[in-house]
Amino acid sequence: MAKLYLVRHGETFLNKLGRMQGQIDSFLTLRGHAQAHQVGKSMQDINFTKIFSSDLGRAVQTTRDIIEELHLENLPYITNSDIREVNFGSFDGLPCDDVWSMITRSTPYEDQNDIIKHGGMEEVRSLMLTKDENKYAESYREITDRWKHFVHRLEPLREADNVLIVSHGTFIRTISEYYGANVAGKDNVPLNGGVTIFNMNQSIVSLKKYNVLLK
Repeated sequence: MAKLYLVRHGETFLNKLGRMQGQIDSFLTLRGHAQAHQVGKSMQDINFTKIFSSDLGRAVQTTRDIIEELHLENLPYITNSDIREVNFGSFDGLPCDDVWSMITRSTPYEDQNDIIKHGGMEEVRSLMLTKDENKYAESYREITDRWKHFVHRLEPLREADNVLIVSHGTFIRTISEYYGANVAGKDNVPLNGGVTIFNMNQSIVSLKKYNVLLK
């Protein structure tokens, strides 16, 4: 069956500063570029037939670094807004600790991981949208609908197809939980350069591995 390899982009400037980074963007750090090149090196034995990237710059930079390592410059990558990061609305760009303190205030939760542990990613999105005074934050349904639209446009895939998809941490975490992954806890935050693998048999998608560093 076909395989989808979802990769989180390399470390960015805003990642390093500990700030929320949804649909705003920042450049890859030197470490981020190194992480992307390492992903490429770890995938040398995989015969990719299609490459997709989120349309956000940090994902495109990561994609280009991976392609350079794989020597796949002749296989054009396609940017797609369906796989861009979750929209954090009015919280985008703010310090992460401050944001989760605001969101969990007057709730039974301590932080984001506590919300995920007890209510899942859907509760995270619901609380963020509720606390966003401008109501710009994205809902859980909007995120999963984007993913389903993207998968539908992938069809039909051949059994031997391997698809590289460079995306973002919260998006990957949300989609992985949707397919049954345990994403609660700090150890289950998608790593920069981490890989999540899905099997795709016709239109049926199933999770194979979540958030691993390939070697």
